Amino acid sequence: MERKPKILALDDDRNWLHQVPLILGSQYDIVTKASIDSGITEIEESLFDVILLDINFENDPRSGLDVFRLIKAKDTGADVIVISGETNPQKLIQIMNAGITSFLPKMCTPAEIRDAVSNAISAKKMKLRAHDINSKSMSQLIGRSEKMRILREEINIAVNSGIKDILLVGETGTGKEVVARSIAYCADPNKRFTPVHCGAINDGLSESELFGHVKGAFTGADKDRPSVFEVVGGGYVFLDEIGEMPLMQQTKLLRVLQERQVQRVGSSDVKDVSFRSISATNVNLKEAIAKKTFREDLFYRVNKMIIQVPALRDRLEDIPDLVHFFLSDCFPSRNIEITEEAIDLLKAYHWPGNVRQLKSTIEAIGSRLKDDVIREGDICRALPEVTKVFGAKTTRILVGHYGASIISKERDRFEKAILKAKGNKKLAAEDLGVSRATFYRRASELGLIQAREAEPAKYS
Repeated sequence: MERKPKILALDDDRNWLHQVPLILGSQYDIVTKASIDSGITEIEESLFDVILLDINFENDPRSGLDVFRLIKAKDTGADVIVISGETNPQKLIQIMNAGITSFLPKMCTPAEIRDAVSNAISAKKMKLRAHDINSKSMSQLIGRSEKMRILREEINIAVNSGIKDILLVGETGTGKEVVARSIAYCADPNKRFTPVHCGAINDGLSESELFGHVKGAFTGADKDRPSVFEVVGGGYVFLDEIGEMPLMQQTKLLRVLQERQVQRVGSSDVKDVSFRSISATNVNLKEAIAKKTFREDLFYRVNKMIIQVPALRDRLEDIPDLVHFFLSDCFPSRNIEITEEAIDLLKAYHWPGNVRQLKSTIEAIGSRLKDDVIREGDICRALPEVTKVFGAKTTRILVGHYGASIISKERDRFEKAILKAKGNKKLAAEDLGVSRATFYRRASELGLIQAREAEPAKYS
């Protein structure tokens, strides 16, 4: 039976302590203490997953900040959520500077408390998973959104059906190779997985790497070389960016996929091969067919099943899990934390480079951190576009506290208008009651125009 997460509520308000078990429910093991001394004793004797901590304690010169510093010094692994009625600006600045990443006002709703605790528990589980993760397994598919649930279901269908040729469709940076590796690993973890970048194949040497060659086929071919379809031995060949493959090689690939036979460069003999293929593309292959840059018969051969890999902007709720995974994966020796305000700012961005860009951003921020807390200012410096929707007089604290909700609401408002107008920018501007110039400026700042134009067509 799985262990219940253990929660400590430390507050001198006994009435509020009585409410904590009612708010959080029976899925947690909850301990409540009303004094700093009794709280410290519990912290020293037990391991907690989350500590709900007040700042001010009557008749005690110490504060919750002293308890927080003790928790950090002992490195117990507990996540601290400060729930306090403190309103003094200087005290609030001290709280932020101490490295506390989660703060709720005492007047917050029960739902906000439950969400904060649930998010902390989920982040902790993600950190533990990140240390043990196998790059070939399905656990690399980070996220609990509906889009990711559907993706996992489609992977299971692909694996259980035994389909030999699968096509992955998605924007650059969405993680198509991660999906391909997950399919291969779930099908048979002992089989080989060989990636091939189709855009690098031409009429010369690179072609021989895919189809193989015989000795003497060209200058430098001093021995036979088997094709990847031979070497993989019943495993998976991952044909990355297949839409960029030259037409001549598309013809040769079609025969391999149809006949499960390969003809090495420089040879007239054919060899039977056993393999499964996963192709991936970030271009609309139907449009490529219309432009005569992609063979229609090859398209129908590679897409026995099509799996759409979602863009990050379509699953923004997965950003917290992704961030915690990247922090643990990229900085395993450090316990880097991130504030909720910083997470909100990340969720407000449109991520044209998708998961790859998010990982790069987190790596860049983490490598420059002076302490081990990522704050909203770090996000604003890494992603200047996030701050464009704010006036010049907006302070950094206000940006961190209110910025994400403002961006999200404004983005939703503009996006609904664009959808209602079916992409007609003039009608969308009229519906919003703004000039066309203002519409284009704001839509561009919010990433909507770029995001819509960059979104790949979905295959039906």
